[in-house]
Amino acid sequence: MLAAVGQYGDIAEVARRAGTRHSTVDRRLDRLDRAVGAPLTLRGLHTARLTSAGSRMLVAGRRYFRRVDLAARTQLLGHGSEAVDAPEVLSLATTAPLLEDVVEDAAACLGLLLAVRHEEPHQVTAHLADYVVDAAYTWTVDAPRHALERPTRTYEVLDDPLWVILPREHPLAARRQLSLADLREESWVSESGPASEILVARVFQAAGLPAPARLQVADASVVRGILSRGDAIGLGSPAHPAAHAPSLVRRSLVERPRRTASLLADPTVVPPVLAARLAALIARGHLRRFAAHHRDLLDEPWWTRWHAEQTRRHADPAGAGPHGGAHPDPSPVPAEGRKLDVEDLHLLRAVARHGSINRAAAVLSISQSALTRRIHRLEHAFGARLLLRSPRGTSLTGPTRRFLRLLEGYEADFREAAVACGGLGPRTLPSGAWPAGHAAAG
Repeated sequence: MLAAVGQYGDIAEVARRAGTRHSTVDRRLDRLDRAVGAPLTLRGLHTARLTSAGSRMLVAGRRYFRRVDLAARTQLLGHGSEAVDAPEVLSLATTAPLLEDVVEDAAACLGLLLAVRHEEPHQVTAHLADYVVDAAYTWTVDAPRHALERPTRTYEVLDDPLWVILPREHPLAARRQLSLADLREESWVSESGPASEILVARVFQAAGLPAPARLQVADASVVRGILSRGDAIGLGSPAHPAAHAPSLVRRSLVERPRRTASLLADPTVVPPVLAARLAALIARGHLRRFAAHHRDLLDEPWWTRWHAEQTRRHADPAGAGPHGGAHPDPSPVPAEGRKLDVEDLHLLRAVARHGSINRAAAVLSISQSALTRRIHRLEHAFGARLLLRSPRGTSLTGPTRRFLRLLEGYEADFREAAVACGGLGPRTLPSGAWPAGHAAAG
């Protein structure tokens, strides 16, 4: 239900997809708020959206079910962890308008579907910090430093050198290389970075020069428009080319300024091996585009060396593709049609704790036949035998016991996420008291 609120923002649509009524949706969302001790949604008469706490709980819930699926496939079914330890869909905020070039490659090579949001640099990191997305692709002039409360790991995508973009009829356009000192009196346009740093001003500062007196700061899309009209000059790069038009030329800068393009990912959602491969995939896409659209720069030895070095660094090793052996495919094996009711998992835990279905049924005040049906349903969902049945009674299989030990840790992590969202005390949501009737994809 939280996922539907985040996706649609319309209570009637949430109710329709849940197969229930508007009032029921309200009651269930209110119950979630009370259980966690913090508002997870902000609701109007017909609309709803996730709060920051709601986004965090949604991420925690998705992580919980992914880990349950991983444990089931590794402990109960004996599959390798690399086949399932990844999200099916990765939500990614980016400053780069050309990232769509990578979407098909990610689906084909990594088995990963990318849900891409194009944002300004300061919004990209904010969305990651607020749990709106799972990863962010952005840039910085200095070495990457991102102080976020959310756990993140940084993967460098590209050592991203900058060039200057000028109108073709500009008096300096005939030169092969230009110096920033020669351009300080020009009219410049610049975008701002993740920490509100102004790119052009930072580049001049790094070269020991004062910022241009005529410097206009605008959103990235506005910068591209101004450059395309020839109203000012600006900076471009292989990872973030600001404009590409027949009326413009690109010229190298003597100072060789550069910035770093990076992928930031939450390691609890995106396995490190997958994030590293995605970063390399993005880099290869930029390098291909650079070679295709900026061959004039490749006439210069410096750019040729840079392109060769970056290509070697991000080369796809033989066998590292979707079916190779160097890096097993981290894409998940889909649990097609599988639904897991958390209450069934808790009933299985009760059978383990009390030693048999008979004793567990008596303690839980549920009939033996009903408890047996629930365990059968869980076995069908997992596709694995969970209990050993004999004339002497029932006992858990060894893999089931290992699975339950992992499950206990996953639920503890989920509870910690709830505590971080505010208000959940140790007795507010006791172990085993998940709301009945809430099913989620495993």
